[in-house]
Amino acid sequence: MQFDSFQHASRWLDLATFGPKRGEAHAMIDKRAKAWFDEQVSLPVTSHLSQCEKQFDAQDYGKMPSRSTRIRAWLDIAFYADDQLRQRIAYALTQIFVASDQDATLINHTPAVANYNDLLCEHAFGNYRDLLKAVSLSPVMGHYLTMVGNQIGDPETGRRPDENYAREILQLFSVGLYQRASDGSLILDANGSPKPCYHEKDIQELARVFTGWSHTDSHLMTPMAANESDHDRGEKHILGHHFAKNVPADQEMDQVMELLLHHPSTAPNICKNLIQKLVSSNPSSDYVRRVSEVFDDNGEGETGDLKAVVWAILTDDEVYTAPPQSMSKVREPWLSLVYVYRALDVLPGGGSALVESDLIYLKTCNQYPLGSPSVFNFYLPDYAPKGVVADNNLVAPELQIVDWSHVIYVHNFIYGILRLNLQDINKPLKKQLYIDVESLKVLIQNKDIEGFTQEVSERFFNGSMPEPLKRVLREHYNGIDIHPGKWVQRLLFIALASPYFHVQENRA
Repeated sequence: MQFDSFQHASRWLDLATFGPKRGEAHAMIDKRAKAWFDEQVSLPVTSHLSQCEKQFDAQDYGKMPSRSTRIRAWLDIAFYADDQLRQRIAYALTQIFVASDQDATLINHTPAVANYNDLLCEHAFGNYRDLLKAVSLSPVMGHYLTMVGNQIGDPETGRRPDENYAREILQLFSVGLYQRASDGSLILDANGSPKPCYHEKDIQELARVFTGWSHTDSHLMTPMAANESDHDRGEKHILGHHFAKNVPADQEMDQVMELLLHHPSTAPNICKNLIQKLVSSNPSSDYVRRVSEVFDDNGEGETGDLKAVVWAILTDDEVYTAPPQSMSKVREPWLSLVYVYRALDVLPGGGSALVESDLIYLKTCNQYPLGSPSVFNFYLPDYAPKGVVADNNLVAPELQIVDWSHVIYVHNFIYGILRLNLQDINKPLKKQLYIDVESLKVLIQNKDIEGFTQEVSERFFNGSMPEPLKRVLREHYNGIDIHPGKWVQRLLFIALASPYFHVQENRA
């Protein structure tokens, strides 16, 4: 694939990063996507744990890093880190392999949560089996889904192995509830009902595999280790496979990882989920099938190569040619704000090297990284709001967290970003974020509304601003001689409050 136009390059960056910065798409015209992709994969991993420690040292108060410390560190990386593709994929993975500091234990272990984010970053281009094992042995996941300290059952006391992780690794992290063909479609039984991937007995047996694992440090930073005296060494039957008796815990763990890697429903379930998080809420069955086939075999006989899967997702022809109905998704509220800041070359105030604002995350967006209210993420992948979406058999998962209060808060926040007193990057307030709209102000000073519209189109709409929005901007601007900054505030707010900005879609 070669980027043959600004629109093509900008859309790629819109999907593969946290948003294109000014000049990036122009620099990629006539360049090959593979070169950019390989360079991104080879970049060193930017560590959330290290950045969280820098933030904590700089804040110079408190006994330990807080959730806000971690969010500011996340923003440092999203705004300025070079390894954008890895970080964007890892963000998607946080919404599949969900752990959350809403948990009563994890709220007091901010560095561990940041370290879990790093785990997802490190495995973003590795093998799915290795990722799944690392997640399974993470003490953060162990506490979140109560696998840590899981013991062999005791008939005398009635104690049974904890089934929580066994249930969720099947439903959410691998095969899914129902059997799927490679194109993501449900496989039906003779009565027309979806065939389940597993049964309650499978969960009970798998829970026995996950006995004997405990954390190795009180800070929840190092992988869990097996305590064989607590591990159930009896024979087991899981998903039609026999597990022999007297097998050590770590060996059984590897057997389960291999079983889930090769289960025929894992590829379509995981691939469709990734496509929905990155590109389209309603991918075609052919698109899902093509990506699933790469998961099953990367062309070199390897199953579960996530680097190959990500490449297949981003380079599929449909991403750049399919109509919006099958190639669009609502921007998550959190990512909308991050996109705006990146597009306007955000800088912390007062010469600070670190972001000292957490974007009032608890109030503004109904979400923040690794802060889901449950293991089912902020929204369900099959959520379909009533009306035009449901009536057309479509889904719009992100709309599950978008309500009127959110619409008001996010747009008020965007309006605040554009306030005149935030348009000078020399402002001294360290806890404030300053944007650069000087080039837009110059266009207004010259009464060049066409140039203004074109620049806004390139920065926020991949160079393809819809004509109805262009007409609104032209009609709203009447050339009255007021401060250019005020015109920029008004016009840019209209553009960023429009549904055209809050929906990523193929407009080529």
